[in-house]
Amino acid sequence: MRRRRYLLNRTDDIPVKQKSTDWLYESYYCMSQQHPLIVFLLLIVMGACLSLLAVFFASGLDIEDHVAFLITVPTALAIFLTIFILVCVESVFRKLLHVFSLVVWACLVAMGYLFMCFGGVISPWDQVSFFLFIIFVVYTMLPFRMRDAVVASVLTSSSHTIVLSVCLSTTSVIKDHLVWQLSTVSALKHYVAQCML
Repeated sequence: MRRRRYLLNRTDDIPVKQKSTDWLYESYYCMSQQHPLIVFLLLIVMGACLSLLAVFFASGLDIEDHVAFLITVPTALAIFLTIFILVCVESVFRKLLHVFSLVVWACLVAMGYLFMCFGGVISPWDQVSFFLFIIFVVYTMLPFRMRDAVVASVLTSSSHTIVLSVCLSTTSVIKDHLVWQLSTVSALKHYVAQCML
């Protein structure tokens, strides 16, 4: 009975505009639904970063030719590891949940652009699968509100299409079917984003 009274009286400490009868449910939902998803996502992307670094060093590529890769991937790995450690602290996780989501999304987008711009020859289908993965992650694994998820996915898709168009227009690639290929890529990304809604 005392515990129940404590839980009911706890809302008195919250300002009037933040009072909510279901604050306990929101706390439960945050820790039981969103926490495992973001932890699982961080494990996936940290494993991917470690795999990329292992493949890079195992293949014996020249370090001087891939400086951008060797700066971005370990930096993203360090950021993901830091977020992973901070996510394990419940109070920090609840307070900075949206900041963590934004940082994870920004790191994934930065890695996508790195792979696209510093990977050698650019093609119209370059990194489409990775950007589709980012759109999937935004809707399913990051705790964005629906409006924020739509904005993030539109920014991700549109910026990828624009950057890819600019990069391909400055190269000597055959441009006969370039517009059709880019419009197909753009339509595919927007279709996947609409399916997530």
